[in-house]
Amino acid sequence: MKGHKVKVEANVRVDKEQCVIIGLPDTSIKESKERVLSCLHALGLDIDMKKITIHLSPADVRKSGTGFDCAMLLAVMQEVLENPLPIDDSTCVIAALSLNCELMQFHGMIPALQQAIALGFKRIILPPVDVSFLSHTTDVELVPIHNMDTLISYLRGQPSFTLEPVTPIMVEEQEPTLLFQSITDFSSIRGHKRAKRAMEIAAAGGHHVLLTGPPGCGKSMLADAFHTILPDLTPEEMVELYSIYHLARESRGLSSRPPYRHPHHSASSVSLIGGGTFPKPGEISLAHHGVLFLDELGEFSKKTLDMLRQPLEAGEVTISRVKQSVTYPSSFILIAATNPCPCGYAGSNERYCTCAPKQVTNYQLKASGPLLDRLDFVLTLRSVGLQQDGISETSAEIRKRTEMARQLQRNRYGSSELNSSVPFQLLQATAKFSEEQLGRIQQTCFEQKWSNRTQTKIIRIARTIADLEGLDQITDAALQEAIEWKLRASPLQEAIALGRQ
Repeated sequence: MKGHKVKVEANVRVDKEQCVIIGLPDTSIKESKERVLSCLHALGLDIDMKKITIHLSPADVRKSGTGFDCAMLLAVMQEVLENPLPIDDSTCVIAALSLNCELMQFHGMIPALQQAIALGFKRIILPPVDVSFLSHTTDVELVPIHNMDTLISYLRGQPSFTLEPVTPIMVEEQEPTLLFQSITDFSSIRGHKRAKRAMEIAAAGGHHVLLTGPPGCGKSMLADAFHTILPDLTPEEMVELYSIYHLARESRGLSSRPPYRHPHHSASSVSLIGGGTFPKPGEISLAHHGVLFLDELGEFSKKTLDMLRQPLEAGEVTISRVKQSVTYPSSFILIAATNPCPCGYAGSNERYCTCAPKQVTNYQLKASGPLLDRLDFVLTLRSVGLQQDGISETSAEIRKRTEMARQLQRNRYGSSELNSSVPFQLLQATAKFSEEQLGRIQQTCFEQKWSNRTQTKIIRIARTIADLEGLDQITDAALQEAIEWKLRASPLQEAIALGRQ
């Protein structure tokens, strides 16, 4: 997901016929020499009694994949042709080759294409694929070409050059309106007015939520409906997300809707965080710009849950192995749901809890203190029955407010950063807190013995509440609401206390 420039050089001299590729290539690149030699013969270029040395620079960085084939062939042709092809440093070539000189797609092409654009290349040559999903990159010339003969004609500027028909690179997902029909709408959730308010704030600012309560109280229903109030992705986010799924070999079309990942509690730490013998993105990266829902949080292993701490703070995860280290983006909203104890009824007014105090304590300690400190909202839910509490808002109505709030954040920070993840220095510079408000936060945190992280989260939540109101200045009411969310006693601590009594 993080690319770097690779300069391809070639040297051809009179010697015993041979082709050597240097610069820390992997096995797939070493096999490229046969494809390059085959294409040289197919193009009618004389390489008898020639030793070809191809260098991939920088030499101390490992390279993998077949996407260097076309660039290596062009580098050799520059040495063999009497009139070299006009290729400048602003041109990038990303394509594999067949034995008959056709430009081919390869695994990892979309992330490579995305990074080539980010690195500032002005012209990118690639296989004949549909690049309409990159229509927002108006300052880059994307050139899909079918074969080497066409590429040579194009580079020489011959007027007979015509682009070949392109083939689709992806399949669009179903329309968002059809997608929402299969997901719970907020209007169908009865009661839970306070939880709905917290969910709206979380969707607007990218905050994390923990739901706890007895079985059947509506935790999973709220989590399923949360996806429907998230704003659509921007074009840049859509391409970045598609690149992640491409690397993970997961199927996902170019959809404007944020992803919703719901791994089972038996998922291993590798499948959740990413990695493996051949590292690939995990569930937290597949939920990038979307939602990661962990149901039955108490059933996950403590080791797996603690591995979430660093990605929740940094918005990315770095996986280090002996041979390589890879970094994947993982800026997601965590929605977690848990019962207060193994039987689920600790502190309930409906049934007696049958768990021993030690069982309740061990169950709650699965989520460590540092992990809980990173969650913005901890909500206790109760069963509300089937009574109707008036006319509830639909997901579409709530989504209009979250879209407005996120647009204010993009305008304020000049990027896709949200209130939950923007650097604190920038947040503090744009929050416009008064001295009285800052003093109130410090006094409350001192009295409640809250950590510095909790103080920061109060500021972030207050900023999001003001954004939902469309206000540039954080009001005392927004600050008071943010403090009240933190002042309510932790349901996990209540359940532990009840279990010990």
